Amino acid sequence: MKKALSIFCAAVMCTGILAGCGNTGATAETTPAAPAESVQAGTDAADSAAADTNESAAADTAGSTAAGGVFKIGGTAPLTGAAAIYGNAVKNGAQIAVDEINAEGGAIQFELKYEDDENDPEKAVSAYNALKDWGIQLSLGSVTTKPCEAISTEHFADRIFALTPSASSTAVTDG
Repeated sequence: MKKALSIFCAAVMCTGILAGCGNTGATAETTPAAPAESVQAGTDAADSAAADTNESAAADTAGSTAAGGVFKIGGTAPLTGAAAIYGNAVKNGAQIAVDEINAEGGAIQFELKYEDDENDPEKAVSAYNALKDWGIQLSLGSVTTKPCEAISTEHFADRIFALTPSASSTAVTDG
């Protein structure tokens, strides 16, 4: 009896998962469009609110990414030393992604630059500052935890969005 109940429960859960992941049958053609006036009004309100709060930040990056610009992404990683296998893997993966996105075309092209932090917190700060001088608009952070902790306060102070592929300390997100 327990075996039959277990099989039944597993089947019900699988059905629920499949139903939740399934296609609803609706397509973009059958979905009614929102009235243009209400969409425009909402967009105008959001635009003016965003403009008030982000005017200085937008001024820094708008010129470089507007119509045909380049969006600069930088990262620090141990490209040499004992942890170089991790840093080079992340760098190569990011470069493949940038190359694929740029190959698709589009108004904005992405440029990627990595600096070697040698898995050293002090060198990570120097590497981050070199990327900041280059003009990064997004930081891929550092691959390892201690260097990422060292540059997380820099990211926060400079208001540059940062993410890390593998640093695991909660201090990385403290700001």
